[in-house]
Amino acid sequence: MSTPRTLTLPDGVRPETLETDRGAFATLTAVPDLGTPLGTVLLVPGWTGSKEDFTPLVDHLCRYGWRTVAVDQRGQYETTGPSDKSAYSLAELGADVVAMSKALGGYSQLVGHSFGGLVAREAVLTDPSVFSTLTLLCSGPGAFTDETTLQSLQMLAFGLENLPIEQVYDLKLDHESKAPGYVAPPEDIAAFLRKRFTGNVPTSLAEITRRLTDAEDKTDQLAKSGVRTQVLHGATDDGWPLPVQEAMAAALGVEAEVIPDAGHSPAIDQPAATARALVDFFHDYPSLTTT
Repeated sequence: MSTPRTLTLPDGVRPETLETDRGAFATLTAVPDLGTPLGTVLLVPGWTGSKEDFTPLVDHLCRYGWRTVAVDQRGQYETTGPSDKSAYSLAELGADVVAMSKALGGYSQLVGHSFGGLVAREAVLTDPSVFSTLTLLCSGPGAFTDETTLQSLQMLAFGLENLPIEQVYDLKLDHESKAPGYVAPPEDIAAFLRKRFTGNVPTSLAEITRRLTDAEDKTDQLAKSGVRTQVLHGATDDGWPLPVQEAMAAALGVEAEVIPDAGHSPAIDQPAATARALVDFFHDYPSLTTT
């Protein structure tokens, strides 16, 4: 989960609804004021996240001349979703992203953050023709393998299936607040984090959680997709282990790129540097220091 530092939208970034042939999706969208956009960047958030995880990045990418669209996935925060478990397979979520790109005119520069990277990869494997590039931002090749992480995810999924989502959030917050170094966010941000988590369709969040425990490694298939791929992470990313991300990059024939002074949420920690790394990749220029 990413924690926004402000809830104020930059000038030019506005909430919009993206209509597709697979339903409507809540977005934060920015379009350059002058001239024809260079293209479209489609940003897909991760587990317990939302389009707000990308707010400052949307603004920066738009200033570079790109129409930029950050979305809530189905069942996530302000996008509605069914209560049927089968609706939240990676195949279904990936098909949604294909539909989003088509609705935006195709040829999107696709960016998936964390769990959103697994969804973005699935979208590319479903229909590579509607994507120009793929960036896996602080993402990994498949399910987590650390036993402690897996147990925590399984417990959360079980709670979401058996308790009110508000109670699950309270239990999660209580656990996190006891961790060493925990710093409570400002009151308005704390209220947003609660609203966002409890705004998820419980089945959606439970199934997305389960995907983090059972997602298949499809790196080899992605390498054969023909879509140019970037692996990008914060220097202190604590999601998938950095050696795992670097090995994934190597399997894709690229080097993992690093955002200095950033953790698992570079779009919030270092939005300007993240935007520059993305834009350089879109244009195929040399980017930041590689590992």
